[in-house]
Amino acid sequence: MKNWTDSPFRRTVHRSVVDGYGPSDVVAEDNGESSVIYRAPGNPDWLVKLYKPGANVRHTALDDLIELPGQMLPDDRALVDRSVAWPVARVVDGYRTVGAIMARADEKFSWDVALLQGRTRRQVIEVDLLANPRERIERLGLPVPGAPLRLAAMREVVAVAALFERHDLVYGDWSFSNAFWAPGTSNVLVIDMDTARLGRRARVETPTWEDPLAKNAKTITTHSDRYKVALLVARAATGLRKERREAVEEMARLYPSYPGLVDLLRKCITAPTPAARPKLGELLAAMDRRPAGARPDAPPAGANVTRTVPWNPGGRRRATGATPRPNPLPPKPAPKPTARPAPKPAPRSAPRPTPKPNPATAPPTTRPAGRRLDQRDGRARSGSLPCSCWPSWSCS
Repeated sequence: MKNWTDSPFRRTVHRSVVDGYGPSDVVAEDNGESSVIYRAPGNPDWLVKLYKPGANVRHTALDDLIELPGQMLPDDRALVDRSVAWPVARVVDGYRTVGAIMARADEKFSWDVALLQGRTRRQVIEVDLLANPRERIERLGLPVPGAPLRLAAMREVVAVAALFERHDLVYGDWSFSNAFWAPGTSNVLVIDMDTARLGRRARVETPTWEDPLAKNAKTITTHSDRYKVALLVARAATGLRKERREAVEEMARLYPSYPGLVDLLRKCITAPTPAARPKLGELLAAMDRRPAGARPDAPPAGANVTRTVPWNPGGRRRATGATPRPNPLPPKPAPKPTARPAPKPAPRSAPRPTPKPNPATAPPTTRPAGRRLDQRDGRARSGSLPCSCWPSWSCS
């Protein structure tokens, strides 16, 4: 399912249309700014998020956010459909905005997590579990990701964050709990998108994720996103969950072939001003760049790349210096000629006397008739030319 493109809802939905849920439909209660999140009745692949009473939601800002993917280029919209639980509709009750609707996480983001005494519990896996040491991930019964897979998953997070920045969209609340991870893969899903805003948004902070350059700010911009995304990459890629500068230095040890990436992360974490932080697009480019010392034909880490060999179909003239394309199939043998049965010779008859030419009517000059070989039976015929079917041998 495509998370935004495949929405079955109108842009504005009355609450009565999505009411009537039962206890088994509830996904979360009293979580952040929401009072309840539940599966939409009749559409279990979609979630309804109802805000707490008194929540101040500007309906125009939410409408702008809902419509934004429709204004994106196809590649950006495909990334939204794949990796973001983007809001697709605004839920209203009279004139008030009371909630939003977004896609539910695909089943690949769920796993049977190991509990005590051999029991397991099926749950959606947050990036929180990816950002752990190897030993803890193994105890939870999850596939243990190596360093390349950790970096590939973080590359998907940075791709989403760079898309937000291109569209001047401030997410603001990057942390372990606001993205899901599909164990054993690099797939991620960014959630809680309905509070993001274009240009600026109210400052929001999570313990241990505070932006040190925005302590006294009431609103934040994409400059704060640059700091928090860099921190998320360093922590999740190393398993050092609370450290900041230490996590970046650990990146330098674990990923020595990505010195440019480590340098950008370090600048994001230690920049003296928000404007001095590198853009998230630069961070993404550094992750896509071929690692130092990699084979020339090796794709960058995390990139879904299939190497192709260009094919030139050729023509009457080949470009100068071009190498002839080898024929992968053996040449076909020349067809053997089919033997035709020799026709029966015609019965011989007495030769007819040749009339003497009349000198009065004969042409001034005559060309002596030559002798040609009949192509059908091999007999010599005097003064005869092949028939009109020669050399097809089709006459009888």
